[in-house]
Amino acid sequence: MKSSVTSRTQTAPDSAKLESMREEIRLHLEDLRRALAAEILSYPTPIPRCDAQFNHLYEQQARLARDLDRIGTPVGKGPKRADAIELIRQFVASATYTDDPAEQQLRVRLKKDLSEFGITDEGKP
Repeated sequence: MKSSVTSRTQTAPDSAKLESMREEIRLHLEDLRRALAAEILSYPTPIPRCDAQFNHLYEQQARLARDLDRIGTPVGKGPKRADAIELIRQFVASATYTDDPAEQQLRVRLKKDLSEFGITDEGKP
């Protein structure tokens, strides 16, 4: 019985930390989504179909929507520990959205935090 108590006390902080990391990613992606939406709305018209810059913005918007769907599960209905770790690991390993140093720092910090859970770049302990 003692080991289950120990395991529960270790899991609670782990779960809180993972949820905090997931929420930080969600907030970052929401900020990016708002900035990208504003950029798309202010894009000069008319927009030709072959406009590579606009098409890139539109593709980024779709990627953000997919990533937000995956990471943005409402609090209380979050993924299991292993799933949360995998979602965070995938974000850290994915291509950056911007060249913003803040995004780079976020990814580096999340990678370090994942290493505290014993997770490598490949997602293996």
